[in-house]
Amino acid sequence: MNFERVKALHAQNNVNILEVKPGMFLEIHEKLGDGEGNRVWRFKGLVIKVKNPNQADGTFTIRGTVAGNDIEKIYPLSFKKFEKVLLLDEYKVRRAKLYYIREKIGKDARMKSKITADRRNKNILK
Repeated sequence: MNFERVKALHAQNNVNILEVKPGMFLEIHEKLGDGEGNRVWRFKGLVIKVKNPNQADGTFTIRGTVAGNDIEKIYPLSFKKFEKVLLLDEYKVRRAKLYYIREKIGKDARMKSKITADRRNKNILK
């Protein structure tokens, strides 16, 4: 794959790339539907993996709870349907992939917060 061509296409279309890291707790507002039947779907979750960060073809995996079920969603870092992405919390992590958090429940799943008050509830979508 020609990555220079992909970068040029993204630069031409003014696509911005999210700067997410593992350990961020995000609230994603995603636009669903086309035309009159569109709505905004909100999803809260922890970023457990970022693949190809700061690149046009990168993705991130977010894990959250919907209707009592734990689900994982994979989003591209440059996704046009994001209405806004709020940074709710940021945790101190020492791993690039947080797969171990899948088995943790209750007190075992606690992590230490490292976010400051001025960054909390900030829209990281540029």
